[in-house]
Amino acid sequence: YLQTWLPECKVVNKGIGGDTLGGGRKRYQRDVLDWEPDVVIIELGANDYWGASRPMVELSADLEYMVREAKNSGAEVVIASCFGGRKDAKTPPKNDIDKKRKLYAAGIADFEANIVKRYGCYYVPDMQIDIAPNGRVPYWSDNNHPNKAGNKFVAKRIYSKLKQALAKARK
Repeated sequence: YLQTWLPECKVVNKGIGGDTLGGGRKRYQRDVLDWEPDVVIIELGANDYWGASRPMVELSADLEYMVREAKNSGAEVVIASCFGGRKDAKTPPKNDIDKKRKLYAAGIADFEANIVKRYGCYYVPDMQIDIAPNGRVPYWSDNNHPNKAGNKFVAKRIYSKLKQALAKARK
């Protein structure tokens, strides 16, 4: 969708299904920075949430590394997140696993917001808000992954911040 809406740009998607912040960091130079992008969209963290196993400090360090390196290369950064501003944040958890994940989601949202503020990034919190709650047709292929129609809503939410980042990058 972004390529269609921005024909004057070359949009390169280096996302890998199932990837984490740590995985993104390991391949960041080769898969992102070597392309010398004007804008980088970082859309990682959901799989870290589902695993809920790595310490927040490590996840935060991975995201901060990617943001810092992009900024040092002269690129603008958009962080597109499944967290931050979630409307279900006040819903009480049903069990210990839900409680752990709720705390994990809050931790990810906190460090994302902190990094956005410190590095002057663009932020798309809760990028799936237009198609929530999860698992509802016609926007979901399963309980965790949007289908084509759902991804169009997600792309629209990212598009506005991407346009702002592109405008700044072109100055």
